[in-house]
Amino acid sequence: MATVTLSGRRGATDPLKLSRPLGAALAFLGLERCMPLLHGPQGCAAFAKALLTKHFREPVPLQTTAVTELTAVLGAAGHLVTALDTIRSASAPDVIGVITTGVSETSGEDVEATVREYRLGRASGPQDPLVVLVRAPDFIGGLSDGWSAALASIVAAGLEAPPEEQPVRSGPLAFPLLAGVSLAAGDLDELEAMIAGFGVTPVLVPDLSRSLDGHLAPAWSPLTTGGTGRAALAALAAAPAAASAGASAAAAAETLARGGVPVARFDHLAGLEAVDAFVDRLRTTTSEPVPDRVRRDRARLADGLLDTHFVLGGARVAVAAEPELLTGVTHLLASAGARVVAAVSPTDEPVLTTAACEEVVVGDLSDLRARAAEGGAEVVIGSSHTVATARAVGAGHLPLGLPVDHRFGAALNGVAGYRGGLAFVFRAADVLLARQDDAHPAPAAPSGPVPVPAHVTDTLRSPQC
Repeated sequence: MATVTLSGRRGATDPLKLSRPLGAALAFLGLERCMPLLHGPQGCAAFAKALLTKHFREPVPLQTTAVTELTAVLGAAGHLVTALDTIRSASAPDVIGVITTGVSETSGEDVEATVREYRLGRASGPQDPLVVLVRAPDFIGGLSDGWSAALASIVAAGLEAPPEEQPVRSGPLAFPLLAGVSLAAGDLDELEAMIAGFGVTPVLVPDLSRSLDGHLAPAWSPLTTGGTGRAALAALAAAPAAASAGASAAAAAETLARGGVPVARFDHLAGLEAVDAFVDRLRTTTSEPVPDRVRRDRARLADGLLDTHFVLGGARVAVAAEPELLTGVTHLLASAGARVVAAVSPTDEPVLTTAACEEVVVGDLSDLRARAAEGGAEVVIGSSHTVATARAVGAGHLPLGLPVDHRFGAALNGVAGYRGGLAFVFRAADVLLARQDDAHPAPAAPSGPVPVPAHVTDTLRSPQC
């Protein structure tokens, strides 16, 4: 159990937190043929789009209602309706995610009434886009909170789908997995394969492994080119069982459970203990034996933890990440024998108390720098924004989280499942080994001729047999 400590400063001097609307938009990007729409000024969408594009290195569909100072005072409902009509006519999406921002929330506008009237008047048929509203003021919470709110709204919209939109499934039963914000595309691929191995059809909600995984689309599209389809959302109510992976998916799990679907909830899926519990739930739910491939992957992770223990054992590590990712990473590091000397989260969440370290500070990168230096951190784990901290304290850096724009493949690297955990501990050990190599460089080669030892010259002069 970890003690959660607030930094105590009223302002962030070196921010770590990402905005709540950004988290909500990211969740919508995991839906197929979707267009996230930020109801606020143009800057809200511009900065979010720039950050996501740099991280994923892919075109990111994102629109804004372009609220100005004047319309914020006089009422921006007309801007929202116009934006919805424009998106419908120009792109014909399956889903439109309406995301409020600080401006639309503080102006006193009744966004819920506007969206409700729009649904009844212009988007009520099965051929019309599914319009989902998320309240995401950026002055409360952060990235995880926005993702959590958006995912809960997405699940609720799926449960409210009319009967004609709910498809009749044939073949294996569907097993929905409500994904948390910490799951990268590689994590989702791993969990999808694990679920399919038990003879059920995995339904990932949302699914960034199909939309922002770095695939080369056959043609340009103004919408997302992959992800969870609208039909899959409408089929959630018919699922016999489901699971949620990540604390940020807990609110969506509650929504799905109220719809009559039993949901197994996991704060994270990093490390042997957490993944073992997930596999055991799949085994009991499906009454199928654990696949050989899953058993083999577990054995590899167990062996990898033993191998890397000789490098990571006693290593001092600093971590800065979203709450559920930070918690999972600390458990993986602890299982390899590493010691987390500094852990910083941008927001306070109950899951932080389960982190495998003594203290978690809710603060910014200034707190990370101070505590990493005090603890003598050898490795700093975090986004590209933590590179300067690693350099300042003389530590190695392991990129993880959002955004990572100074390395390739960040969207595919994760920590979940047996394979994800194994890849992570290998990367962490390699960073520590590279730091040790840098601290003890090889001696420089001599510039002149190399003298030959006497015993070698004597051997050369002696007759050979």
